[in-house]
Amino acid sequence: MPEQTSEVFLPADWADAGPGPKHWSTDARSDDPAARVVHPPTEPGLGTGKSFLFLFGFKTASGQDRSMLAQELAQIDDDIEVLRAAGYTVVVDQQATRKDLLEAVTGDGSGVEGLVPAGIYWSSHGGEDGSLECCDGASVCPDDVDPATVSPGLRLVILGACYVGAYAPAWRTALGGHPLVAGWGRPVTLERAVDFLETGRESDVGLDDLIERWLLTDTPIPAATSATGLIPATATGGRPGPLKKRIGAIAGHLGAEWAKHDNRYDVTVPLPGDRTHVVQLFAVDGTEPFTEGLRLCGMEAVVGPMSMLITPEQLLAGPTGPGYGRISLVSGDTGVPQIVAQSFTPLAGTSNQQLAAHCYQVALRADTLEHRIFGVD
Repeated sequence: MPEQTSEVFLPADWADAGPGPKHWSTDARSDDPAARVVHPPTEPGLGTGKSFLFLFGFKTASGQDRSMLAQELAQIDDDIEVLRAAGYTVVVDQQATRKDLLEAVTGDGSGVEGLVPAGIYWSSHGGEDGSLECCDGASVCPDDVDPATVSPGLRLVILGACYVGAYAPAWRTALGGHPLVAGWGRPVTLERAVDFLETGRESDVGLDDLIERWLLTDTPIPAATSATGLIPATATGGRPGPLKKRIGAIAGHLGAEWAKHDNRYDVTVPLPGDRTHVVQLFAVDGTEPFTEGLRLCGMEAVVGPMSMLITPEQLLAGPTGPGYGRISLVSGDTGVPQIVAQSFTPLAGTSNQQLAAHCYQVALRADTLEHRIFGVD
């Protein structure tokens, strides 16, 4: 009989992928060691005897991830040269695994054994639980790190992954409590992530700013800040009842949809550019001088977690004229303050149209800041 052959289906992402080791057993590597390059220093300096590691945990079998990796790699050449000129040995690993990160923080990373790991930039997808995704689909979270093994010379850890910045206190504790930890507190667009790597920003904090401030000087790393003392989101103490007869008219002025919850109404406000933003409306009693006991209509819209990547200029730059709404910080569930836009106005004597105007401007303030910081709706 003639030999029979059959065509083997190969996913498109695999067909485009370059050759490399496959993870068939627990002892086999799940990354390609050739994807890791070690750049020696070009001059002696403050970084002599130290290393900086660029670790990318994007999935090797995903075409979209490889595209994201390429766009980020195109922006770090200048940072590599700045670090090398300051005496640092620089690692660029395009296929970073869980093992790579755990070895990096201890100073045992491949090619930089015995060097002090002064800084790490990790870029990948992040999980809502604060975990980092690795190139082979595995993940690493703060509980995976033994603080006792972390190098005392680690100064700066930048976690370029969605959601992970909201867990910066947990990551700092896991890393021994001494390095600065910066990251995105919620999802960001690729464009915003690439902007972070580019040079030439003025009001934004970028990778070059963090390197210049913390790795090109021996400025002491500040102690971890405490978010205690911040009040919780005001809506947690609100009540929807007094707005029951008015919420339909308020939403109608805005062309908005609304939904009732135990302590508030959520109003989804349409905004220019096909964007929307949710504003929480609730009744609350005033507590400040001359408003004690006065029934107020409170409004609050979430922007996202605060981080060291956000500057005062970003927070305070607002509308050019008078208007409603303010930017405030409230306590967050993960220990990172949440940025919100707020407004409070007496319910009595305030028309539905005026309340709608407050609601719209709170939504616009929050959405404008959200777009400026994170780039997404």
